[in-house]
Formats: sequence, C-alpha cells, structure tokens
Amino acid sequence: MPKRSCPFGEAAPLQLKTRVGLRELSRGVRGEEYRREVFERTRRLLFRGAQAYMEGSWPASPAAARSAARPSPAGRPRTASGQLLIGHDGRLLRGPAATEKVPPVGVSKACSSCVRTADVKEACTQCDRFVCQNCSRLCSCCNTVTCSLCSTIE
Repeated sequence: MPKRSCPFGEAAPLQLKTRVGLRELSRGVRGEEYRREVFERTRRLLFRGAQAYMEGSWPASPAAARSAARPSPAGRPRTASGQLLIGHDGRLLRGPAATEKVPPVGVSKACSSCVRTADVKEACTQCDRFVCQNCSRLCSCCNTVTCSLCSTIE
C-alpha cells in the first residue's frame, strides 16, 4: 500500500525540536513579565543579603565591627564617602560625605596627583584618594571635591 501524501502541502511548518532558552523566554510574548520577575527576585536576594550583612550574620559585617569602633556623630554607620547604603525600605541612601579625612597609619601622606606632602588633605569623593588643596577640583556635574582623574570640568 503506498503512503498518503501530506494534505498541508508546502505551507506546513517543519516539525523539528526547538530549544527554548532564557533568551527566547525574555524576548517572547510574556517577556516583560519574565524580566520583571527576574528583577524582583534579584532585588529580594540583594535586600536580604544587605540585611544579613548589617545585622552581623557575617564575620566582617559592620555590626561585628561596630563593637570595636565608635559610632559616627549622626548615629549612622560610617561608610566610604561615595558609597550608597540600602535603607530599611529597600531604597538606596547616599552615605554621609566626608570631605576631609585623616589618612590611616602607614598610608602615604602624599597627594595622589602631585605627590607632594600636604598638611590639609581632602579625599576625592569618587575614588577616595587623598588630594591636596592645589590639586583638588570641584566636579561640574555633582559639585563635590574630586581629583584630576575623576573630575569633569567644562
């Protein structure tokens, strides 16, 4: 008995296995929903990690170091000048800007730009390098003290 011919003709789609990966899912019909779900999951993980870090679950966390160090006058934990903190509501908070820093013991007291030793130093708000008053600049974008490498001058 001979085989029957295909009733659909040339318009029939090929019946091959198609691999559907993450790229196809994110670009598909429900791609926006999938991307939003991934974003929310990532945000939750980051928020939980930040909470565990601030509560002292990790040995190098600020809560473990707080017992050795004295708190800042504002009652907030000290951070690097340009560092953002995650607040209790999950929003980003800008840490207190430290315009003038005292270099730790053993750290070079030379300016990072001109390599001269200066008495009064300011720290760059972007990279935390020490800069003397002659080399410090005000950034035209954010109006903070920056070094010559990090500043944007118009």
